[in-house]
Amino acid sequence: MQLSEKIEKIVKEVELFIQYGVQESELQDALELLQRYRDDDLALQLMRAFYSSLPETHEEAIVRISLIQKKDDIFLLGLSTARLSYLYLATDQKAVFLGEYGKEIVEPEMLALFGYADAKDLFEKYPELMACEEYEPARTSSAKFCPVCSAAVGEHHLLGCPVEVCPWCDGQFSRCGCRFEQLGLDVLEDEDELEELERILQEKGRIPYTPGQCPSYPSATDE
Repeated sequence: MQLSEKIEKIVKEVELFIQYGVQESELQDALELLQRYRDDDLALQLMRAFYSSLPETHEEAIVRISLIQKKDDIFLLGLSTARLSYLYLATDQKAVFLGEYGKEIVEPEMLALFGYADAKDLFEKYPELMACEEYEPARTSSAKFCPVCSAAVGEHHLLGCPVEVCPWCDGQFSRCGCRFEQLGLDVLEDEDELEELERILQEKGRIPYTPGQCPSYPSATDE
């Protein structure tokens, strides 16, 4: 199935859930928000998770998606309706409901991924979801995150991401020969070699993601 077909399928599913699960007075607003995020895999997964299993059977429409934090390709998001707010973990493949925002949540240990000791630690930092920036559709926020590994501006790419720039030649790190030259190898074959590569990268100074990067940097040593 082509990606566009997959997205269209999810959009239709969410639209159906909205038609059956949202009260008529909020129906139009719910459909308009769906249209705003119709090209965003992550937001669609979040909407499908919410509308397919409305928390506490509240027939309410989503009015705002808040970006609390992200780690690699996992997002910690807040979802608000007119009366209540909820906490979710989400990727472009799945969204997981953690509980009502500000209250006890399911599996609080998941928050350790983002540096929080527990839910109280998170809620003390963000007493209100409005203190967090609104999650923007991918087509308008793509510059904020690497288009391949989702590293935020200033973060390091996931090792192997084709967008990462080589600190030795300024070329495309996944295509240039610098990794082999630095290791004295012709090919990378095991975890120990990858760990050594990451170590020398850190020692040299990895180049973090910036909006101008793309997977087509020219390289003087490109193979």
